[in-house]
Amino acid sequence: MLLEPAPRTVRGARDLISVALQYGNAFGRGFQAAAIKPADYFGNDDELYLMEDMATGEMRVSVLWEWLHKGACFTADDPAGGVRAGDALTPALFDRIMEEEYGKLLRAGNRDVHDDSKRTTLPIAREIVERCVRNAVKAPWCIDLLNLNLNNHDLGRARERIEAYFAALERDGTRLTANPDLA
Repeated sequence: MLLEPAPRTVRGARDLISVALQYGNAFGRGFQAAAIKPADYFGNDDELYLMEDMATGEMRVSVLWEWLHKGACFTADDPAGGVRAGDALTPALFDRIMEEEYGKLLRAGNRDVHDDSKRTTLPIAREIVERCVRNAVKAPWCIDLLNLNLNNHDLGRARERIEAYFAALERDGTRLTANPDLA
């Protein structure tokens, strides 16, 4: 598959990561939809929150996977980030942007990112987004991993569930979808 010709910017990658993390965090807290905007717009009342749901969370993770695994090149310079037009989204650049965007969410006020989620569901959301984007086999639905971890606030247990999911997917295409806590 080829990438569609479209503008690709570091700002766009940041926004995709930020919103994917926030939606995963909201889902882990039990919200099926949440008012979200990229972290760089927190505190700016001229930038409205958008109601995000599973579909928009899924699309963001999918676009990031496509950019990373198909060698998508940025179409504009980002001097502050040291990225030039023509540079690809590499694993190292993805990791750096992830770290920066995650840090913004940890520093955000309770209005934008609930303080009690910063040590529970937000780290799990990060683990899910990172694994979905970095994994060589594209997960058909990121929501599967969110469902597996609904009501789970333990990052170690989340990692085990994420690993089991990708092991089954890569072994024979099986999608694990049943949350063990709800069985």
